[in-house]
Amino acid sequence: MKLLQLYILALFFSACSFLLGVNDPFSRPFDNPVDDSGLPRVLIIGDSISIGYTARVRKLLEGKANVHRPKTNCRWSAFGNENVLQWIGEEKWDLIHFNFGLWDWYGWKQENKATPQSYAKSLEGIVQKLKSSDAKLVFAVTTPPCIGPEKKVKFKVTNEQAEEFNRLARAVMKKHGVAINDLYSLIGKDRGKYQLGENDVHYNDAGRDLLATQVSRVIISELSK
Repeated sequence: MKLLQLYILALFFSACSFLLGVNDPFSRPFDNPVDDSGLPRVLIIGDSISIGYTARVRKLLEGKANVHRPKTNCRWSAFGNENVLQWIGEEKWDLIHFNFGLWDWYGWKQENKATPQSYAKSLEGIVQKLKSSDAKLVFAVTTPPCIGPEKKVKFKVTNEQAEEFNRLARAVMKKHGVAINDLYSLIGKDRGKYQLGENDVHYNDAGRDLLATQVSRVIISELSK
C-alpha cells in the first residue's frame, strides 16, 4: 500500500510539473537544462531515436555535461542540411553528437526519397556547417531498419540497403575526421529484443537504455580527448 501511495504521489507531482510548465530535462527531451557553467556543453541532433534517448543521456551525464537538443525532430539529411545552422545557433558547443538516416531510408514525408548518393551529399553539407562551430563532432551510425515492412510506408529496408547508406556515411566522416558512434552494430541482430515491433524502428525502454548508455560513454570519451 505504501509503495502504491508513493507511486501515485510521483505521478501527481509529475503531472503538476507538466501543467505548471516546470522545466524537466531528465524526463522530457525538449526541456533543455539550465547550464552549469563549469561543465562542457553538448548538443544532440537527430530524429525520434535520439529523442528517445536524450533525457536518459542527461541523467547519465548529470554533473558531467550540459546536454541539449533542438526542440524538434531533425528528420532526414537534406532537411538537416537546410536547418543545422539554426540548430547550432550562435552558442558555444564543446561536442555535437548527430545522426541522420532512418528518414532517408524510408522516405517519410518526402516527395523524393534519398538515394545513398544524395544522402552522402547532404551529410557532406551538414558536416561542413557543423565544423564552423569548432565543436568536437560525433556521428551516430543509424540504428538498424525494422525486421519487416515499416508500418507507415509498407516496405522493407534490407540490411544490405541500410549498410550501403551507412558505408557512404562512414566515408564522409572519415574524410572530415569525424568520430563514429556505431549504434547500428550496437543493436545488431537484437532488433527483435529491443524494437517495438517487426514494423517499427523505435525502441522499448531496454533499447533506449542501451542506446543512452552507449551515447553517454562515447560523449565522455570524446570530451576527454
